[in-house]
Amino acid sequence: MKEMRIDVHSIILSQNIPIVMSLLKSRLLPLFFMMFINLFLMAQDKVISLYDGTPAGSEGWNWSEAENNENGWKTRVVYNVSKPTLTVFSPEPGKANGTSVVICPGGAFRALSIDSEGFDVARWLVRKGVTCFVLKYRLVRSMTSDPVAEMGAKWGSPEFQAESRKLIPLSIADGRAAIRYVRQHADEWRLDPSRVGIMGFSAGGTVAGASAFGYTAEDRPAFVAPVYPFFPDEMIGTPASDAPPMFLAAASDDGLDLAPHSVALYRTWLNAKKSVEMHMYARGGHGFGMKTQKMPSDQWIDRFGDWLQQQGWLTKSMYDPAMKVYEKKTFTLSEGKVLPYRILYPEGYDRSRKYPVLLFLHGAGERGTDNEKQLIHGAKMFLKPENRTAFPAIVILPQCPENSYWAVIDRGKEPGKFSFNYAGAPNWPLEAAQELLKQVIRDESVDPQRVYVTGLSMGGMGTFELVYRNPTLFAAAVPICGGGNTEQYDNRVGETAFRVFHGDKDAVVDVNLSRNMVDRLKQLQVKIVEYKEYPGVNHNSWDNAFAEPDFLTWMLARQRKIPMKKIRKR
Repeated sequence: MKEMRIDVHSIILSQNIPIVMSLLKSRLLPLFFMMFINLFLMAQDKVISLYDGTPAGSEGWNWSEAENNENGWKTRVVYNVSKPTLTVFSPEPGKANGTSVVICPGGAFRALSIDSEGFDVARWLVRKGVTCFVLKYRLVRSMTSDPVAEMGAKWGSPEFQAESRKLIPLSIADGRAAIRYVRQHADEWRLDPSRVGIMGFSAGGTVAGASAFGYTAEDRPAFVAPVYPFFPDEMIGTPASDAPPMFLAAASDDGLDLAPHSVALYRTWLNAKKSVEMHMYARGGHGFGMKTQKMPSDQWIDRFGDWLQQQGWLTKSMYDPAMKVYEKKTFTLSEGKVLPYRILYPEGYDRSRKYPVLLFLHGAGERGTDNEKQLIHGAKMFLKPENRTAFPAIVILPQCPENSYWAVIDRGKEPGKFSFNYAGAPNWPLEAAQELLKQVIRDESVDPQRVYVTGLSMGGMGTFELVYRNPTLFAAAVPICGGGNTEQYDNRVGETAFRVFHGDKDAVVDVNLSRNMVDRLKQLQVKIVEYKEYPGVNHNSWDNAFAEPDFLTWMLARQRKIPMKKIRKR
């Protein structure tokens, strides 16, 4: 990374010169040069062309990108960008958390303040485990070697405004393309495609902010961070239902009077009840970036880091490229009730054959809308080559939203105590999972005698309730560290085989909830009831259950006898 290059230069150019001179006079000279060369090579940033050919709108742009170090801004600037690129900054091996961010420096669409609003930001973020892509987006052509002076001479003129109006859509298109590129190549960089964000400064804030509107699934940013952006009211639209969380930072004494632009974006997100955080500093001016001014605004990047941490972007992603074989889909129960789910089809899926189908209900920790977290526990089991071969099945993993549960439950005052009520309607996520399962049975090549359900913790509770509400549907049910309503369970469930798992030291879900359900099933003379309790095991008894050599064998061997008339109706 370039950050390492700075360290090497500091050895050569700083107070360490005497040390270097002694190295040069010693036998360590060859070793020193090898170390220097290795560090220098490691310091190189990979530069990627954003487009394969000429992007739309810049046909005929034949000028070359250049840099200027002596200008009125007193900082290095890049200008005359005609071929957009991404400069990659990667965390040290083993420290990447899967989150990435596209960084868009500012400069009035005529230059890029590449250090304080680009590379320096990236160097700070990589230390937090974030992989950074500094975007050089298309700019208005400068006819001189000093774009800062040139734009200053035109500032506010009709020519300046006309140039900006023509160029801004191209820069915004580059921002969207950058998000798409990173997401499409996420596996190459070992990134989570659902955690690609974008941030920008001033004009770069326009590029970043625009990505929060009118996006597609391919270029939707996971988060947006416009810093003192140029974003007039006419650019502000209506946030979508899945609008990304937003972070804003600016200064009240902004010399370009852009502070109201940040406030307007903040109010738009706040009024739409979307996640947003803003830091408005009394002093800092415009373009503070990573500069040190000995003001509170110097700490904006720390607040950004706090926000990333609070949002969960700095925690290690559980994304695994191997899980891409689980197709991403959604199921709409009714307006506003959309259930994300992943589905795994057998290898060489053949519609002339009939396959078992298995519904897997996750626990409370995997709730959300990312359509990823429900794969954390158990999903890898179905991908093992031996299981793919021996147990070809359709596997469905829906995701319950954050503010709900699969089962209708009431938490008791004591830890681990729950009560269940099946008398009323089910929670909508469980109903959606139920209807999704029935849709798959209807539409796919499913053996109706081999329908299964399993779940852990909250999902174990949902498993018991789903069998109660569909007593003639499942050949087998495998609830893990769950529980159910012993009073309402009746002999209608007698044809479903049950295998129940729990740890006897579970501090989250009382083991007696499983014990009581097993006793109730036996009272009802359910034909097959097996119970395994793990001594000394806390809540994560699913690890033990999934490790059982016959976990899938036992379940998928069960078949439910269905009269031929019912099979034909299905």
